[in-house]
Amino acid sequence: YANSAATLVSPHNIRERMSHGKDTYVLVDVRAEEDYLREHIVTAVNIDTGRELDVVLADFKQLIAENPNKEIIIYCYSAACMNGRKAGNFLAENGVFVKEMTIGWNEWRYDWEMWNYDTEWAEVKVEDFVVSGSEPGGGPESAISIEPFSIEGELSC
Repeated sequence: YANSAATLVSPHNIRERMSHGKDTYVLVDVRAEEDYLREHIVTAVNIDTGRELDVVLADFKQLIAENPNKEIIIYCYSAACMNGRKAGNFLAENGVFVKEMTIGWNEWRYDWEMWNYDTEWAEVKVEDFVVSGSEPGGGPESAISIEPFSIEGELSC
């Protein structure tokens, strides 16, 4: 359990941080650039891990240098996709430590109700947390006022 708690972050925790305007993390989409451009999670930046490994490593090191004291959280195509895990392992082997969201893009975008609380389904919409284009996009302004659950507890999501 210690390994999972140290390296994984729940999507609900990330969504709640977005909703509350917390900027204690950087979300990194490690999918191919063209997939990122089509759609991605708001606030996410793209580091395409399909490129040369030395370029990927340099991009992550630069991102960390530009964002000291922030968690770097990656996601890829799906919970079953090994891209994020392989990227995280490669980075760790090279002294760069990241966390991984427990789901990927497909679950975030197309299986929204699977990982959000049923009491939130009517109020919290996936469209507020998805954006297209080359920019990360801002946080979901319409979701800022929603506060049904706390992410502050030691054993919370």
